[in-house]
Amino acid sequence: MSLPFLSVVIPCWNESRFVAAFLDSVFATTYPADRMEVLLVDGMSEDGTREIVRQYALRDPRLILVDNPGHSKPAALNRGIRRAKGDVVVRLDVHAEYPPDYLERCVRGLVEHPQADNVGGVRISRARDDTLLGRAIALSTTSVFGAGNSKYRVGASGPQWVDTVFGGCYRKTVFDRIGLFDEQLTRAQDREFNHRLRASGGSILLLPEITCTYYARSDFREFCSWTFEAGYWPFRASRTVGHWIGSWRNVVPMGFVLALAAGAAAAPRSRTARRATGAVLATYGLTALTFAARLARQHRDPGLIVALPPVFLATHVIYGAGSLKGVLERT
Repeated sequence: MSLPFLSVVIPCWNESRFVAAFLDSVFATTYPADRMEVLLVDGMSEDGTREIVRQYALRDPRLILVDNPGHSKPAALNRGIRRAKGDVVVRLDVHAEYPPDYLERCVRGLVEHPQADNVGGVRISRARDDTLLGRAIALSTTSVFGAGNSKYRVGASGPQWVDTVFGGCYRKTVFDRIGLFDEQLTRAQDREFNHRLRASGGSILLLPEITCTYYARSDFREFCSWTFEAGYWPFRASRTVGHWIGSWRNVVPMGFVLALAAGAAAAPRSRTARRATGAVLATYGLTALTFAARLARQHRDPGLIVALPPVFLATHVIYGAGSLKGVLERT
């Protein structure tokens, strides 16, 4: 089977720590060299990223460095897509590494499933720093308890039609049909685009045999900031575009935070409120400990029993707080 010409689009900004290993994984691909181009769209990095990319481009003419003043991620994606020559566009993330067959599996997935407009796989999370906290943060994003029903995070037993995937491998005609990424959204642009794709009658297919390794944040402060923004943006983006683009998993943490806040407010005056709040916390703690023990056993890392429950709690409370801001904020 002759594979279509492929354009790989990579938004990038100040990624000198990761970009070399990332590009090594991209160029180790089994995809035919004469059937692909790699467009790295850089937001005018100032940390040495551009120099590293230029050195790689000298060795491999498939790599093209595209300037993106202002380093907006949706603008980077759109610049890359506009310059893309391929019939298929795959979006990659610099914080990930890809096995040699990743691109080929993605494209073959599109070819073999003509009803799919976007194909992706499962994202395996690893800690950027191999510390107990780093491992706990990474694994929390792959647990149903931490990530809900997000299949690209928690995995699937077989092919599934889903609401979104990590990155994504698109038919180029999709962008002609429904437009490009919304440049009003500094985050959640993938979510909004995939919602628009599905609303237009398009389909998104997750194939679990397609995998990549993503390096999750290991610094707790950075993780908390990222989690707050992750909770905030589904609601902020929905208000910006004028309709809801999230799912039930985006609402649950906010409900948890509201329940705790209501219980705490009523507890001084109500024994029932104290008991109900205590029951919620006890149930939550037992559930968190159960999932932590399961992951500790699976990964043979006993320290996770201690580290994961507070990471789960921080995830849900901070995400829920971000969601509340997104709901209540007036702009």
